[in-house]
Amino acid sequence: MAGINFFPKLLDMKPTDRYFTAMPLYHSSASVLGVCQALGAGCAIVVAPKFSPRTYMKMVCETQATIIQYIGEACRYLLSAPPGPYDRAHKVRVAFGNGMRPDVWQRFKDRFAIPDVCEFYGATEGPGASFVYERNGFLRGAIGRSGSVIQGLFGGLSVLVKHDHNTDMPFRDPKTNFCIKSPRNETGELLSQLDPSGIADKFQGYLGNDKASGSKILYDVFKKGDAYYRTGDLQRLDSDGRWWFIDRIGDTFRWKSENVSTAEVSEALGSHPAIREANVYGVQLPHHDGRAGCAALGLVEGKVLDAGMRQELAALARKRLPRYAVPLFLRVMHDVEVTGTLKHQKVVLRNEGVDPAKMGDDELFWLPPGAESYEPFGKKEWARVEGGSAKL
Repeated sequence: MAGINFFPKLLDMKPTDRYFTAMPLYHSSASVLGVCQALGAGCAIVVAPKFSPRTYMKMVCETQATIIQYIGEACRYLLSAPPGPYDRAHKVRVAFGNGMRPDVWQRFKDRFAIPDVCEFYGATEGPGASFVYERNGFLRGAIGRSGSVIQGLFGGLSVLVKHDHNTDMPFRDPKTNFCIKSPRNETGELLSQLDPSGIADKFQGYLGNDKASGSKILYDVFKKGDAYYRTGDLQRLDSDGRWWFIDRIGDTFRWKSENVSTAEVSEALGSHPAIREANVYGVQLPHHDGRAGCAALGLVEGKVLDAGMRQELAALARKRLPRYAVPLFLRVMHDVEVTGTLKHQKVVLRNEGVDPAKMGDDELFWLPPGAESYEPFGKKEWARVEGGSAKL
């Protein structure tokens, strides 16, 4: 709970501040990063009854909030709402939260005239954390910077190690059986060092689930007897010392013998002004190895995925992404399922795949080889995939 004292100082929180959150209090986002920070500063906490993109800024203005707490997807939803008179009529000086994607970051600041963003990275059960305080663009989209991983506050030495995408485990040197550190500008899994004689001092595990707790601890990482906590996150440390979130392990999938980051694809598609959200995942196809990319899209109100937009999305994806990462399928959803903290649900979508019989009222499109635009995908096209005549 050291963050109760740290973040109020970082955010220059005073008793006169009014801290606004629209996240559910049962989640650590609102409780630890929300209520606890207000307690540490001795300021007022303003809790909205629910998150609504249409009324959010109105409530921020009416409550005279000076600090707002965000979840990344909430910022995307706010950008998709129609512009209104409350967008820039507020007193907010800083937005504090986690999960804001690079494609949303500057657009969010510009539209709502918010000068500073403080992005926090960490997990409730994890021993390590990082943050960036951004106001001039250099740290836009990053989740940390070397020197900002506060070892004295959050504990532990964080390190990136090479990841084996075939096993979803850290890669081990065949000669030594130890893990290998990822060089600068290369993706790896983030690990946090633990005291092997006192694991519970920094990682208490999951209540009543010893199996899950044990799966998060990795032993003999760089030497015999050492212990590290697995974050399950793939990150990259660049040459300027900035840390970047790449993807969750398990969300990344392989296609054409290459690793596809769902976060990278989502960011590319989300840059189109008609896309409210893009939930990206890999689907298994008959007669094909790996998983093909599929993006479940939520459109801005009043927009439809017509022929023109389908061509724009194909061109955008090919421009922004490597060839193997361009999603082969688009699924236009009436309702994109999310958790109480607006995180995308992928399991059901992965299981449904791209069988038109399982799509309900959703529309499905695909990008055939050589096509310049996404085209409708129905029973006839699915039969070609099932029969093996569709070469993807």
